[in-house]
Amino acid sequence: MLDPLYKLFGFILSWLYYVIGNYGLVIIFFTLALNSLLIPMRLKSQRNMIKQQFLQPAMNDIRRHYAKDPQKQQQVLSEFMKRNGVSMGSGCISSIIPLIIIWPIWRIIRAPLQYVGRVSVENISKIAELLVSKGLLGEAAIKTVAQNDLPIINILTNNASAMAESVSKGWLRPDQMVNTTFLGMDLGRVPSYNPLNWFGPNWKVELPLIILPLLTILTMILNMRFSRLNILRPSPSKEEIERAKKNPAKAGQTVADPTEKTMKYMQWFMPILMIFTVFTMPSAMGLYWVMSNLIFVLQSWISYTMYVKPARAILSGDVVDTASSTPPTKEREYAGISPEMQKKKKRGKGRK
Repeated sequence: MLDPLYKLFGFILSWLYYVIGNYGLVIIFFTLALNSLLIPMRLKSQRNMIKQQFLQPAMNDIRRHYAKDPQKQQQVLSEFMKRNGVSMGSGCISSIIPLIIIWPIWRIIRAPLQYVGRVSVENISKIAELLVSKGLLGEAAIKTVAQNDLPIINILTNNASAMAESVSKGWLRPDQMVNTTFLGMDLGRVPSYNPLNWFGPNWKVELPLIILPLLTILTMILNMRFSRLNILRPSPSKEEIERAKKNPAKAGQTVADPTEKTMKYMQWFMPILMIFTVFTMPSAMGLYWVMSNLIFVLQSWISYTMYVKPARAILSGDVVDTASSTPPTKEREYAGISPEMQKKKKRGKGRK
């Protein structure tokens, strides 16, 4: 099902490698370009979630007003959100797309000879059989060369005779070989999580590889902190929710913000996914995560500047509608609610 993406991403990476000639820079440019294209969609999704947070008090009023009629409550909520241009599904789409994109990236990072070097699977298999006959590769590797050709790249790079024979038989051109070295790190190797390996006999290879997992964790923490800026209204505490349950007058008023709940799930899931992949996938995956996290930080800052900061100013009363003496926060609070509910709400506030 994802074959078209494999081919598309592979073609782009192959072209970038032909132009740039550096595997690490290819991963960086590809990641920046891919995530930059997704920024408008993600910003639109964040704007939708912030708008939903802004309208949360009015939505809570609708829930309370139709507490005894769930079907009517759902209908009025749907109409209310539609009138105010809020879509419940946009946040899910923006969260699912990055997860779909990860699959072809995983595939390509494990098989750069096939997708970046543009060597056919048939020829890669023939090279693998040659290396097995020379005792340079285990027989089990032949079955997995279509998904992982990094061992073949490593052997050919360090064995001139095997490389020369593969070229002479027409299975491989010299310009199709992918050099996975970047800033002293082999992006084709999987970093070790064992400190004994970092400072062992092979420390010159193993120790530099830890840089990318560390940078992944640091940029991930930075990304999570910036993401919190886009929460317009903090969710009520457990104590507030319990008090609201005991007080019939506050029923339906204290409701946890669903956008924050979704954000919390993603903030737990994505770090676990990142940490797992940086220690089980080639180091190129760590480079992808670092650049992606930096793009997410930039995106969160843009979203905060464009949407959250002005919305907080309106909520705090710093911005006043020049056409009316009523602050915009009052107008927005009643936006889209039926006239009957608006009257009840205003009468209730008048008595207070």
